Amino acid sequence: MKATPLLCACGKRRPRFLTKCRACDQIDRAARFAVAQAIVDKNKCPDCGAGLRRNSSMRGWWQCEQFGADTHRKDASKPSCAFQTFTE
Repeated sequence: MKATPLLCACGKRRPRFLTKCRACDQIDRAARFAVAQAIVDKNKCPDCGAGLRRNSSMRGWWQCEQFGADTHRKDASKPSCAFQTFTE
């Protein structure tokens, strides 16, 4: 018995373990990165309003200045914020 091909919402075949075809996945990824880049360009956290800082552990990783333990936040008197994003 032949298996039914898995299809993306656009009608193209998709890989078994993905929910979209590669073309749709690339379009969605580019849109997410564009939104992330717009946030980074403003240099303001969308959750708490604090600034953003680059985490040099990985390319394109940005975090809120209020992310992490009290010793790592810019202002320990303010609450922690968990915002993180990737631009690459």
